[in-house]
Amino acid sequence: MIRRTTVRAASLACLILLSQAVRADLIADIPAGTGYAAWELCTRTQQSGDDYLRVRWFYTAPKVQPLPVVWTIKYDPGNKVDVSSFIPFITNKRTAVYRAGLGCTLVPPGATEAGVRAQAFKPAPLPMPSVQSWPTGEGPAETARLTPAQAALLAAHGDRIFTETTTKLSQKQNALAFLVARDGHLVYERYARDYRRDQPQLGWSMTKSLTGLIAGVMATDGRLDLDAPVGLPQWAGSAKAAITWKQLLNMAPGMAWNEGYEGASDATQMLFSQPDQGAWAAERPLTSAPGTVFNYSTGFATVATYAMKQKLGGGHQALYDYYQQRLFAPLGIRQGVIEPDASGTPVGGARGVLRPVDWLRLGQLVAQGGQWQGQTLIAPEVMNFLVAASPASAEYGGFIWRQPATAIPESVRARLPADLVWFAGHMGQFLVIVPSQNLVVLRMGVSFEKDLARTQVFEAVADLIAAGHN
Repeated sequence: MIRRTTVRAASLACLILLSQAVRADLIADIPAGTGYAAWELCTRTQQSGDDYLRVRWFYTAPKVQPLPVVWTIKYDPGNKVDVSSFIPFITNKRTAVYRAGLGCTLVPPGATEAGVRAQAFKPAPLPMPSVQSWPTGEGPAETARLTPAQAALLAAHGDRIFTETTTKLSQKQNALAFLVARDGHLVYERYARDYRRDQPQLGWSMTKSLTGLIAGVMATDGRLDLDAPVGLPQWAGSAKAAITWKQLLNMAPGMAWNEGYEGASDATQMLFSQPDQGAWAAERPLTSAPGTVFNYSTGFATVATYAMKQKLGGGHQALYDYYQQRLFAPLGIRQGVIEPDASGTPVGGARGVLRPVDWLRLGQLVAQGGQWQGQTLIAPEVMNFLVAASPASAEYGGFIWRQPATAIPESVRARLPADLVWFAGHMGQFLVIVPSQNLVVLRMGVSFEKDLARTQVFEAVADLIAAGHN
């Protein structure tokens, strides 16, 4: 007992010292740290099929420092993950539960594991895979479509993306996938060692763009009017009642939001401590005229899925069925899901988990202006809105990033065309689309040096454009 008490006291002292010296990139408070760790471990092992020890020590521990000094993890394969701290009175336990077909859901205060598991759910049927070439089927990359020079160029960029330049865990790139589609064909596909095509990967904020595409399908189907107010009942009679779908999708609803990832913020509070994330985010106060101020927010994208769910009757099954049937099934997307919060609402700002080849399909849909195999999934005028500059920011459209973009290094930016748009996600997720070139490039990973990951992928895009079809 004395020895255990001494060890825990020493660990607590170490935590205090580390907390004073280091404000980790994402996690500086225990509730966010335990929530992040539980959800990360659950999604990457249960939904993606990754190795538990690799996810725990190489992908999660470096991100939530100094939490590993005091964390306790209970890992129940195929069922759930519990993460807590052993600091007396402030364990801040978070549980992520796994449900086949839905992925993982975090259970924060105000929700119970039993309540989450009691939610009725019927997974979408999984169609038989087709042997046809991508994107129609599951055929391999058509490398023969590349010239020798193009093949060499892609091999060089692939080597650069997958080669680590440091042994320090907190600075590793951890690239997982690098894929390229050109002229509607998959021409390059590479995964990290021990990874496979059939493993869905967390897209983090690329999910915002996926949410935008779902809104685009709903607008095309007449299920929502982009120019009309979002219409949340809790906004009735307030100034927020005037917020339109376009303003919400432009990240300009006029509401307050702190997207910071260092310690407590609106983003971490919502993701890791709120059972009904969309409803909570919808309560942020109005601070500017809707449509005038760009304010990037994971919360606003989750407000969108929360409102979509209400448009479809309020049930979590209805929205799941809708995006599976009206977007995923036509594209041939298999095993894809937007993980829900404890209330059943898909977390539209952060929790899309799709195979890399399926993220690439979403990019191809954008490259084709919403058209797919002779079918209009997203009407041209709706797609034009999604990729056009918003009144509040030239760098952002309808939950989709676009040119011009100051985040891209200037030397690379000058080599990129004006119609380039992209999805971007936490820790180095980039899906880059150049419609004029019919080019789609995807890079996914668990990167602790996101700026390097961004530079690498946009340099690859620039070089592919320069290479053209020669």
